[in-house]
Amino acid sequence: MSQYSSLTHVSPGLTNEKLSQALTDWFQELVTFTHWEYVSETGKGDSYLSELIRIKIFGNNRSKHSKHVQVILKSIPKSHSRRLTFRSDEFFRNEINFYEFVLPALLKFQTKKHLTEPFDKYVKLFLTYSNGTDDVICLEDATLQSFGSAIRQEGIDLQHCKEAFKALAQFHALSFAMKDQELEEFNRIKGYVFETYYHERLRNWYTRFWNRISGIAIDAVEKEYPNSIYVDKIKQFAVPERYDDMIKAVSNAQTAVISHGDSWTNNFLFKYNNGVPIDAKIIDFQLTRCARPVLDVVFLVYACTSKDLRDKHYGELMKYYHEVLCNQIKELGSDPQKLYPWSLYDEEVKKFSYFGLAFSFESTPMIVLAPEDAVDMEMKGDEQLNIDDVWRVGPFKTKEGRQREANNVVHCVDNGYI
Repeated sequence: MSQYSSLTHVSPGLTNEKLSQALTDWFQELVTFTHWEYVSETGKGDSYLSELIRIKIFGNNRSKHSKHVQVILKSIPKSHSRRLTFRSDEFFRNEINFYEFVLPALLKFQTKKHLTEPFDKYVKLFLTYSNGTDDVICLEDATLQSFGSAIRQEGIDLQHCKEAFKALAQFHALSFAMKDQELEEFNRIKGYVFETYYHERLRNWYTRFWNRISGIAIDAVEKEYPNSIYVDKIKQFAVPERYDDMIKAVSNAQTAVISHGDSWTNNFLFKYNNGVPIDAKIIDFQLTRCARPVLDVVFLVYACTSKDLRDKHYGELMKYYHEVLCNQIKELGSDPQKLYPWSLYDEEVKKFSYFGLAFSFESTPMIVLAPEDAVDMEMKGDEQLNIDDVWRVGPFKTKEGRQREANNVVHCVDNGYI
């Protein structure tokens, strides 16, 4: 295993002094950075907006005892073209703001309470650096606590879903309670996160790609449910004007919380006991926003669940999220029936499930891709391209893939959501 004495080649912001300070903060004693070791890559196709490696960072304390922390080093793409094409600086700025300013404030609010189960379903921050071109986020490696990824190509089962919904519900509850009890502080922290996907300024960035993924959705429904009401409905739904509805969905609402924004399979890590998930952590807050909590809920439904799971457990899962949310809000000292009663939640699910469906047009083709078929993100040159020229996904190659997409549409139509 190679050993290295500097990380400035990854980012000039990762000076030995900064690493020493981060180690000192982490271990709560003076630790001086000595070297780092490469551990492994992460899976291909697991991240499209960042470059990820797993490393160990070593240092010595005053007694010359070696200490180390294993982290996931998430860096902005080196390719100038890729950074410009995917607006990497915005996504990194948003996530760094979340970890530096928003999450600490939510957790500080939580420490004033006595909770049966405090929200701890996140990975801890080791360090960040941001200047728009050399950005880095360094997070603890949760695999050391036996957390790992589910297989994204398969829809997750009921227990995975419950753990993911529980994590989201406990996370959202912090915003509801803080907004109720410390409105000024909540308004301050929500200003740190901004919309990175559905905004008028991004329409031209997304339009061509939306047309591509809409075509893939229509193709899947036409092949799996020919000459049906579902074909008519998807053709009415998958139109350029839908972007206006996506903007409306993410725009500030009375029920807005700090939400995750990208709640698909890859962004949950699960802990297992005899193969059964017993806990989850939420990762990757690059799309975090202040918006209705149901946007996270409905995207999880359409990005992560199968038709079989929804047929058996959809109602149960929707109730489960709301129960966990209400219990947590209550323990945080607010009245969930005043802040987010079932009637309002149910109304928002019905009104905004289309958001989860539309966003799943993008995620489903990426989810079902085998790792070896994942989009190659190597980009040369300095030119800003259209994302449609890079994310060149085509119609599903398999019946299973088409059904995964088409059955999302069927669920939305059968429930009267679109």
